[in-house]
Amino acid sequence: MCGFLICSAHLCALGFTQQSDQSQQQPQPSPVERADDKKSKVTFGVYFLSDDRNYDINLRHQFGHVVAWIAAFYDPKGDSQARIGAEYDFQHKWLLFIPTLEVGSNGALAGSVYAEVGSKNYGIVGYSQTNLKPFNDLFFDPSESVQLGAGRKISEYDRIYGYSIFDVRLHTHQQDTHLLWRHKLNATNGITFDGLFKSGRGDDGRYVRAGGIGVYYDRPSWFWKLYYDPHVNFSPQTMVRAGVGLKF
Repeated sequence: MCGFLICSAHLCALGFTQQSDQSQQQPQPSPVERADDKKSKVTFGVYFLSDDRNYDINLRHQFGHVVAWIAAFYDPKGDSQARIGAEYDFQHKWLLFIPTLEVGSNGALAGSVYAEVGSKNYGIVGYSQTNLKPFNDLFFDPSESVQLGAGRKISEYDRIYGYSIFDVRLHTHQQDTHLLWRHKLNATNGITFDGLFKSGRGDDGRYVRAGGIGVYYDRPSWFWKLYYDPHVNFSPQTMVRAGVGLKF
């Protein structure tokens, strides 16, 4: 958050500068808060299924307002895929706007737009679409979808927000609803809880209702995450996802 203080003539005469006045009034961001400003991130994930185990590695780097990534998903049974993508992060006062484009090695193409509108209290809106070819990504929500939600920023780090992502193209009635709480435990540790409820028709025609949960643990230079996702991608299978990563 940007801010400023006007140095009075009396304080200037005593030798207090504007910069020193600011440092007394505004505490410096903690190490875990500054970690959000790091330019690069590498994430390694393992996805456990009852009859399979998949692996994913993702390297992201920020070039100014553009974030680009290269990644690979490996399935020992053959459904492996490489992918590249990029997003443009536009932030102006009360508006965050992020268009994204991603391409898979099998010809899969995915595009999305995401926006947050507001300051302390904000609304969430998004839209995503693919060319309907199989896509293996870090996210396991419907891809032909609209996203709607809202959030509240409690501090520079803490926030609580929720959103629903629902199919608007394939008439499956698939919907994932997330409720997340991000909290700074202390100067070097943060944690996010992600509660999930999903409903909709799976590929086998059965209607699914299920709940899952995820935990993301944040440190200044590394993180880990763990998710329990029943009926993953609205299939009959339950997936447990574990991941670890570095920020630099």
